[in-house]
Formats: sequence, C-alpha cells, structure tokens
Amino acid sequence: MTYKSRFAPSPSGLLHIGNARSAVLNWAYILNKGGELLLRIDDTDLERSKPEYEQSIKEHLKWLGITWTKTFNQSKRQLIYQEKISKLKTSHRIYPCFESTEELSLKRKSQLTSGKPPIYDRSALKLTKEQIKSNLNQGKKPHWRFKLEDKIIKWHDLIKGEVSFDSKNLSDPILIREDNSLLYHLPSVIDDIEENITDIIRGEDHISNTAFHIQIFDALGSIIPNFGHHPLLTDVKGKGFGKRVGSLSIKNLIDQGFESITILNYLLSIGTSKNMSKEKNYDSLIKDFDINLLSTSSPKFLINELQFLNKDILQSYEFSEVKNKFQNFNIKDPTEQFWNFVKNNIDFFSDTCDWWKIVNSEEVYLTEHKDYLKIAAELLPEEPYNINTWAEWTNKINEKTSKKGKDLYMPLRLALTGKEKGPELKYLIPLLKKDKILKKFGQ
Repeated sequence: MTYKSRFAPSPSGLLHIGNARSAVLNWAYILNKGGELLLRIDDTDLERSKPEYEQSIKEHLKWLGITWTKTFNQSKRQLIYQEKISKLKTSHRIYPCFESTEELSLKRKSQLTSGKPPIYDRSALKLTKEQIKSNLNQGKKPHWRFKLEDKIIKWHDLIKGEVSFDSKNLSDPILIREDNSLLYHLPSVIDDIEENITDIIRGEDHISNTAFHIQIFDALGSIIPNFGHHPLLTDVKGKGFGKRVGSLSIKNLIDQGFESITILNYLLSIGTSKNMSKEKNYDSLIKDFDINLLSTSSPKFLINELQFLNKDILQSYEFSEVKNKFQNFNIKDPTEQFWNFVKNNIDFFSDTCDWWKIVNSEEVYLTEHKDYLKIAAELLPEEPYNINTWAEWTNKINEKTSKKGKDLYMPLRLALTGKEKGPELKYLIPLLKKDKILKKFGQ
C-alpha cells in the first residue's frame, strides 16, 4: 500500500504562513510514513485564480524544501467531475433546487426568528418531475444539493480524536451552483478518489466539510481516507492568517532573510508538546515528526521567536555548511575565520554583508579619543595576528593607560567597527592587517 497525502492551495494569493503550515504538516507526516505528497491546485474559481499566484506558491514550497511526486490543476479535470456528477444524479444523491439567494435568506431568517437552527428544509425534494421540468422550461437554473443520509457521521481524527456529527443538524450542502460551477466539496472528494489519497491533514475550519465529504466518498463507492484537522495558526493578537491584506506570506519571510530550515523547524514545533527543534537536516525533521504531539489548541505565530530560532540555527552552522551561501551576497573568498567572527552576531545571513564591508574597509569611524588611540596604535603587536592577539594587545594598553572595562574596550571597538556592539574582537583582529588598523586609528 502506498500512503498518499496532498496539499491543495487555491492560487488566489500568496502562500501565507498559516497555509504553509498545512503544507509542512502534510509533507512531514506522509514522508514519515514512507508515502507520497501530491500538490493539487484548486483553481475552479477562474475569476480569483491567477497563474502568477500558482507559480509563486510552487516556488515558495520548493524554497521551503517541500517536494511532491505529482501536481495537477482542478480546472483541467472537468470530464472526470462530470462523470461522477452523472453517477450521483442517477443514484439520486444530488437533487436540483430552484430557490433564489433571497428566498433562502428569508427561510434562514424565519427559522432563526422561530428559534430553529438555519437548516435547509429540503423543500426541493418535494418537487415532482413535472414541476422540475416546468422550472427548467421557464429558464430557471437550479443549484444542486447533496442529500445527506440520516445518520451519525463519525471518524477518528488523527489530531482531535473521536469526532461526530448528527446529519440532522446539517444542511444538505450545495455542490453545484446555478452556473454549473463546482463548489469545493465535490472536486476535492473526486480528486482524492482518483489519486488514491489515504491521509488528509487540513485546518480545523474544514471539520464540518469532512462530515459532508465522508458521505460523498461513500456515495461514490470509495474507501474513506484518514482525516486530521489541525488548529489554525494565529497572529500575536489571536487573529487567523489568510489572504487578507497584512497576512504574513512566505515571500515576506524570504525577503526578511529567514532560512527555509528555520521556518520548517518552527512550523513543525509550534503547537506541539515538544521543545523547539533546531534540526539542520530535512530527513531528521521528517523522521522525528509525530502527529500525536500536536495540540488541539491554536498556536500563536510569534515573529520574534522565529528570529531567535533563525539566529540559533545560523550559529550552529560550520563554515563548510554555509560557504556556498556567501556567493549569493557577492562576498568573494570568505574564510572560516570570518564566519567564526560573525556567526554569533547575526540574525540573518544577509547581516554578514555589513561585517564584510567593515572588515574590508579602511574608513575612519572614530575621530575622538585621539591620544588614547595613538597609544593603542603604538602598542599594536606585529603581524601575524591570531585570536590571542586581542588579549595581548589590550593587556598592554591597560598597563600603559590604567584604563579598564568600557573605557578600555569601547573606543577600540568603535574605531575598528564603528559599532558599539558586535562580535568578539578577538575574532576580528586576525582578519585585519596592521596598516589597516593604523588607518582606522587615524595614524
């Protein structure tokens, strides 16, 4: 048996962090089982779906390291859908309804006023063949509803445990609109059947949809997949992420400079009972994934936590692991010494550019403390320099001037880097030549 899952974004906007979490969870879960991930593009809404969004979604998934064995577009599968629709019509599991939007709205208001739940009353099921034909002859176009069987719909959710719905409390869902366009439910189930999907992990906002889908699977004579519904990611204020303006997209995180492995670690750790993982290896992330550790409460996405994690992961890299990344930032011939100098003081890899400029610059940053810098310059050891040079040099300066602490170190740091904070200077000195240090000291 081949385990299969799928990620099914709609190309109506950029891939946001909440949707990316669904992709990451599906990816880690199914690969942990030795299965395959499929990428389904839900583009049946032709007005909102854009090719450029589809392209960006694929690019950003690949950037995250998420791979798939097959991808397809729902817009190209109309023949398959029509075949299954015919089957449902023949078995009378879908039925035509002629109520207008206004009529349905009035019915719901009336039910609510009477203290009843706004459930469709199935009045369309009472139409005779002659009445249906008459409506069609008058040019009325029906929408089609799926007739739910009168039973308890239940399943063991991979995340939430036992879940059940009484179909009496659900309205027969509309599957086909008046213009013959399909709502989410039907093509989703048909595609899952066609692709032999065994496991579906999606947001908890789909949990009532699953109740519908289970009966549609059954009506089409198919094996029902395993379902898991994860809580939705929220922002710091408890609001959900979506394609609304201001939502945090993967593009936004890429532009900020986050590592893809950082985001994977974060999305696979938040909302679980384990500590934040800091794996640098994709295979280890997959191997360690356990869906049973996911909480049933909504986790908050905190950008400062992500930034701290990014910093920690960068610090863990050996020079050999990042050597090739420098070329993306036009840094030529970096050394291991340079990486050891900067890695503990960068939040993003792009921060190395600033330090590279500082190391290679002869700019004079400090024009004050001239007498002190002159003494420091006179006591500067001869080359070559190593990580012990800084201590030797500052000890000599201390003996000569009696300065210590901030008074001793801060003027030297400002003269060498132009910054009050930064990496340990014992790692900087071996990167500099004596003549360059003297120039920075105004000598």
